[in-house]
Amino acid sequence: MLPSSPPPSPLRPFFIAPVVVFLLVAAVLGAVLSFLTPPFQVADEPAHFYRAYQVSEGQLVATRIPVGDAGGQLPRSIVRVSQEVSDGVGGHPQVRQDRQRLREAMHTALAPQDTQEWRFAASAVYFPLVYFPQSLGMAPARLLEASPVGVLWAGRLGNVLVALVLTALALRLMPFQRWAFALLALTPMVLFQRASVSADPITLSACLLLLALSLHYTFAHPGPLGVKQLGLLLASAVFVALCKQAYLPLTLVFLLLPLTRLGTRGRYALALAAIVVVPALFQFAWSSTVRDIFRPSEVVAQVAHVKAHPFQVLGVLVSDLWTRLPGFLHQAGGVLGWLDTPVPASALLGLAALLFGVMALDGDAGAPKVGWRVRVVALGVAVAGVLAIQAMLYLAWTAPGAQHVDGVQGRYLLPYAPLLVVALAPPAWAPRALARFKPVLITGFIVLTAVVTLTTVYQRYYGPA
Repeated sequence: MLPSSPPPSPLRPFFIAPVVVFLLVAAVLGAVLSFLTPPFQVADEPAHFYRAYQVSEGQLVATRIPVGDAGGQLPRSIVRVSQEVSDGVGGHPQVRQDRQRLREAMHTALAPQDTQEWRFAASAVYFPLVYFPQSLGMAPARLLEASPVGVLWAGRLGNVLVALVLTALALRLMPFQRWAFALLALTPMVLFQRASVSADPITLSACLLLLALSLHYTFAHPGPLGVKQLGLLLASAVFVALCKQAYLPLTLVFLLLPLTRLGTRGRYALALAAIVVVPALFQFAWSSTVRDIFRPSEVVAQVAHVKAHPFQVLGVLVSDLWTRLPGFLHQAGGVLGWLDTPVPASALLGLAALLFGVMALDGDAGAPKVGWRVRVVALGVAVAGVLAIQAMLYLAWTAPGAQHVDGVQGRYLLPYAPLLVVALAPPAWAPRALARFKPVLITGFIVLTAVVTLTTVYQRYYGPA
């Protein structure tokens, strides 16, 4: 039996209320944060900036430079400004941005012909697609020879623009809990990362879009899926895989679809195999392309250790995650900057309470019923995905044989957070006496997330020490 489908009206017109509110709030806050956050004060932003600049020039693959690392040719001005404009600020919460130094950097000439070799291995391994939004803004700024800081700001705005479009499309496709998904995309860490040149904004948007397509085809699409629908699912899965390989497990959201959406078991199995295998092959092809420019020396030894002690390593991954989960959740909610700018925990708890309140009131008579199979699949994919992140960082960043995992940050878990909305979605109910409070909760969430995000950033970088 097919899942119950909502009436067609909730999906039309495109600009339904959650989409409009999200676009307005995210656009304003994204623009403000793009300029309010000092240059290179988002985690790993220098490396992402170098790679995005390289892609904006049309160089899609980094090179191996003589010092034995991945990187490429960059204007000397970019390297100098990235090192000097906010020097000593990141990692030192008591230090504020030097405004005079920022003003000087804003007037530094780009001088694109005066280049030097520079390494940025951390971002060199990413597929160039994740730097398309930044390049969209940086290319014209570069051609106009704006200052390095001006090029950075243009790249941040390009990221904001593309992420808004993709997220709005995903919200439009969601068959239920649109307000919850919209508010999740307005949490402090998501807002902060979106206004950067990081690879995270497009990755988060791509992951949400894949989930939205799967839920739309599960609950709102009439009848069995055709070639067009399966093609869109496959393209979205490839999109996710090429953003970051850590999110390959998200292709398993195909399992949300019931067998009846494909017609036969054989067709279902074939479609599932394509959705899972083809993106993995694309990612493998890209990894093979960059393998010669980035090959951590300890990975081979770590792989050998995992093969020799698979169950012991699994225990390490699970126990490490469980022990550090509270810290990861705080980071994912809002530890900004270089993990040195925490949003108050009380504010994050307030946002969580408001979000759950909106979820409880966001159902109506036409909303589809989310069964246990869908909930179990959503939760299972989230758990598998988080453990995959642990496993990848254990292989790539952790010393061989270690009893912990290095390199994990809470924001890495964000692409799997929307699956919790699916798994925890309350039954569709909205008593008239309580439903009127939903706008109040939504407004409260938006005001709180805007205030705490902006004040946290301002106080950290410009307020009294």
